[in-house]
Amino acid sequence: MSAAVAPAAGDRADVLDALRGFALLGILITHVPDFTGYNYLSEPQRALLDPLGIDPSVASAVVLIIREKFLSLFSLLFGISFAVQLDSAIQRGAAFRVRFGRRLAALFVIGAAHAAIWYGDILKDYAVLGLALLLVSRWPVRRIAIAAGVFLAARLAWPSLVYWIASAVGAGHGGGAAPAQAFAEGVAGLSQGPGAFFRQNFGLVVLKAEQMIYEGRFLVILTMFFIGACIGKLRLYRNLAQHRRLLAWVLVVCGPVGAAANLALIPFEHDTNAFPPTRDWVAFQTLVAIAAPALCLAYASAFSLVWLAIKGGVLRVLAPVGRTALTSYVSQTLVLTIAFEFLGLGRGLGAAGCVAVAIVIFAAQCGLAWAWLQRFQYGPLEWVWRCATYAELIDIRRASRAPAVAAGSGTGAL
Repeated sequence: MSAAVAPAAGDRADVLDALRGFALLGILITHVPDFTGYNYLSEPQRALLDPLGIDPSVASAVVLIIREKFLSLFSLLFGISFAVQLDSAIQRGAAFRVRFGRRLAALFVIGAAHAAIWYGDILKDYAVLGLALLLVSRWPVRRIAIAAGVFLAARLAWPSLVYWIASAVGAGHGGGAAPAQAFAEGVAGLSQGPGAFFRQNFGLVVLKAEQMIYEGRFLVILTMFFIGACIGKLRLYRNLAQHRRLLAWVLVVCGPVGAAANLALIPFEHDTNAFPPTRDWVAFQTLVAIAAPALCLAYASAFSLVWLAIKGGVLRVLAPVGRTALTSYVSQTLVLTIAFEFLGLGRGLGAAGCVAVAIVIFAAQCGLAWAWLQRFQYGPLEWVWRCATYAELIDIRRASRAPAVAAGSGTGAL
């Protein structure tokens, strides 16, 4: 497709929104087993839930295809969204740093409230790590790309550094999986009533923060933030057809690299203790540091190429839930917490059942998001976030503004 027939502005926003919806589906699939408790069961307990013997294959597929990769994709899109907002502010002559600072502060408040009921919240982490984007908002693309490379190199070296520190302080190299056991015990305590739920959840939030540092996950998020910022600053999303060769090149390079690193993870997946760090743990974490970002970029490229091939097509159904990503992400937690923690449902679900539940919930969210955006410009939380960002009360009704799709994905999206 030539530049003369490039997609309209709304379509350019739609591909990012649809990709964000795609990322939300993957994140939901990985989260459901945490809420049902499946991830914390022993192998004999899992076998009792699996009369057909299909759960091990499903669980392995989720680990290899989805886990870490879709969170990386979500982080990539956050970086792109940052650059889109920066570009918009520059064109309007607005004070970007002040507004983006308020935006991050509001996101932290929302994330902290979300973390009160879900220890796996990522919003508060995005708000804190997003300060790095604020610091480099005036950097040229080349310098941001170099910084992304530095973060990636640091993530690759991080496991060896942790192992060396643990060895130096005498943490030991032997067995045990204390963090995993602590998580399992904490999750079990969530179902012991409202008081125990919030107390246990807070302990898990602390453990999760420690895990993010211990495993170097914060470095992956920063890497994807900065790669996304480069993509946004170069405006690669504005006319995908002009960048078809680049997308194909990224897919051809990152796909095999990510797949190879992913397959190499298989021998380590079930037999590697999380703590104290061992040489196997170092190898496992180093492979994750390669596989997750590489497959994330391969997924984004493949999605964009399919989008071009079918001119959006059926993928457009993902755009509404992507435009309401903040509301959708938090509402997933509310549904799963009420159903599985408070009502005690889902305790008999195996890996396949968890995936099925995730798909059903996501399908419902797609329909609800579409219906909501027929009347309103933003999702409920997106509207709160936007009002806090601009420090003014903004009309949420669609009729008073431009069409919903044309509003752009950078206005209220993660």
